[in-house]
Amino acid sequence: MRKTSSGPVISRLSDAFDQKDVKDSYVGQRLARMIRESQREETPPFPRQIQIETTNICNHGCLFCAYVLMERPKQVIDPKLFERLVREAYECGAREIGLFAGAEPLTCRSIEEFIRLCHGIGYEYQYISTNGALGQPEQLTRLLDAGLSSIKFSVNGGDRETYRKVHLRDDFDKVLASIRFVNAYRQKLSREIFLGVSFVAMSDTAHTFENLTQLIGGEVDEVIYYEASNQSGQMPALPLPPYRDCHLPFNKAHFSVEGFLKACCNDYENLLAIEDLNEMSLKEAWHSPRFRELRRRHIEDDLEGTVCANCIRSSTSAPHALNSELVTHKVFWNKT
Repeated sequence: MRKTSSGPVISRLSDAFDQKDVKDSYVGQRLARMIRESQREETPPFPRQIQIETTNICNHGCLFCAYVLMERPKQVIDPKLFERLVREAYECGAREIGLFAGAEPLTCRSIEEFIRLCHGIGYEYQYISTNGALGQPEQLTRLLDAGLSSIKFSVNGGDRETYRKVHLRDDFDKVLASIRFVNAYRQKLSREIFLGVSFVAMSDTAHTFENLTQLIGGEVDEVIYYEASNQSGQMPALPLPPYRDCHLPFNKAHFSVEGFLKACCNDYENLLAIEDLNEMSLKEAWHSPRFRELRRRHIEDDLEGTVCANCIRSSTSAPHALNSELVTHKVFWNKT
């Protein structure tokens, strides 16, 4: 996309879940289409979109994010495993790929090579969400040149002081500079690249959103407003997500850094890890008995004992792992 003088689209993510008009929102349209096309059945077709955890390391510690509670060992994905998974997913029908999941993709030193690989395989759309603090102009240039289709910066404070309090890092000015650089560089390319900013609002930060839109509105295609929610059921002081029925187990495949097929990208402890793709084919895992059972439980609203119940049903019970063999680390669960 080319930035025009008309200014960015200002959107609310909740509108897509509330079936409101999102015709002006690029992100909202993509999300609404995914929800609309979701086939809520035990054996849905393999999804067009996948999301792979290239790294579970983050350089920030945002106050609303369950990442700060994660006990799972931190690592980046093995390049050979990554290549096998994305090739296998492509053969199953995937054509869009997110190269991140709940952490910071720029902590993965192979991210440029991964984007180039996926572009070469034939993926039609590749996207990342980044806090942008690690993004130097040279690296951002290489990512865009490698074939990245969309980059969204997570900026959760509308001024330097609010940003520092939320992110626990004083990177506000650095991130704004990265956004401006990406906008300037994409104008030189022969293809369209979506550039967005997301803002996760809490009660004491929402008032700074307007200031953020004024600061970067001339640089981006869209500024997306999220309300902080009880992410993966581990942030009970925050409200429920803006939806009751989750489409993710039905129309999006998630891969963990260890090579597990998961039901959700916000499952920081692998409690929703379904099958080990080091031991099972992706095609088999997508319709495995364990995954079919989770989907049945979603369809019949029988989620107690799962992370899903904590996330979208306000359950206060500590959830069980769907596949206990894939959770070998100590799991912290915030019960307060």
